[in-house]
Amino acid sequence: MTGFKATTTTVDLSIPTKTATVPVKSVFAWIIFHQNVGDGFNWRLRWTDYRNGFGDISSNFWLGLQRLYLLTRVQRYRLRIEMKQASDGLWFSTEYWSFEVGDGPNDRYRLDLSGRSGDATNDLRNDRNH
Repeated sequence: MTGFKATTTTVDLSIPTKTATVPVKSVFAWIIFHQNVGDGFNWRLRWTDYRNGFGDISSNFWLGLQRLYLLTRVQRYRLRIEMKQASDGLWFSTEYWSFEVGDGPNDRYRLDLSGRSGDATNDLRNDRNH
């Protein structure tokens, strides 16, 4: 038996209202908008970096809250999170059937999620509603 290997490709993502495309990785048509490869990257950045995006798609990468807002306001997306446990190398995943990022000035880039399945913990839940 051989191990399963996902193939990643680089695609140019069009962001609504923006003229230039943004290069991102894609796996099975899923857009990778955040990647942390754990190589000692300093994640203590300015708020504007998190709003606008930073990094390199071949390493640590964040697409940016404003771009996520623009994407999710015009089309419905699903959110899949995959994590590798550092202690034993096991992988876990969670999928939300719908997610949306709110407007920055008006909604502080609030993350709205609905529906969930997977074997990872539900750490993105909103405890105010539980």
